[in-house]
Amino acid sequence: MITQIGDSICEAIDRDNPDEVLGKLQELASLQGTASYCLAIAKQLHNSKIASLLVSGFYKDYNATDRKLIFLELAKDEVFYLNLIERYVANISHSIESLRSILSFKKHELEQSKYQTT
Repeated sequence: MITQIGDSICEAIDRDNPDEVLGKLQELASLQGTASYCLAIAKQLHNSKIASLLVSGFYKDYNATDRKLIFLELAKDEVFYLNLIERYVANISHSIESLRSILSFKKHELEQSKYQTT
């Protein structure tokens, strides 16, 4: 799912074509729910990994700073996906706002063109 989200974010569109902008806006709005779900799963997996490391008892003799560094290394895959999907969620939100601004500008241009005489 994360790959699908990343591919969709990277997909280029013609920002001068209101139909393409609207289509992309709808696609991103739809993906926003999927991205939020992926974020929740990534957080759950990360927390589960850290909890399993804590309850193992193997690291009880280490101080908190050392445990944190060890856990970051042992949970590096979970941290990677957590960071990646957090960035995707933020990117989707920013992209949606950008596309809304483009559509608003295009709408304003269309309204202004009605009053122009040549």
